[in-house]
Amino acid sequence: MDINLTIDNFLNTLFGDVDLAVPGTEKTTLGMCFYQSIKNKVFPAEFEANINKESIRINPIDKPELTKFIGKDDAWSDGWLTWKHSLDDKQILHLIVIYRLSYLQHCYPNKFDEIKDIPPSKNMNEYFSKSKEELQVEYNKIKVNVGGN
Repeated sequence: MDINLTIDNFLNTLFGDVDLAVPGTEKTTLGMCFYQSIKNKVFPAEFEANINKESIRINPIDKPELTKFIGKDDAWSDGWLTWKHSLDDKQILHLIVIYRLSYLQHCYPNKFDEIKDIPPSKNMNEYFSKSKEELQVEYNKIKVNVGGN
């Protein structure tokens, strides 16, 4: 699995070829939230708690670095960045599954290597053909002991 290919594939499949240099687009903000969370080693349980059917939020450690991605300053609230998104329940679960895998691969590669029966591709494209129930089975296979499930 390649973390960059996986999140890029997820975003490109959902949003198409959108210029990531354009601040404030949904694709840009979701990608930025994902990458910043991995970079800052946000526990999967915290990442999961900060995304719901309507919005995603992160506690940005690197505000100056993020300024070019956010567009307007109205996303800042109580020290958090919060954006609306259009993901449905299955897409949110898909994003959480790839975050859990990416977190383990980035922070705990030995734990990642212990996971059985994950798709063999570098971009995890196989997850797009799975139902929500099948994604839930994948989610349940990915044990993240450090940082909580």
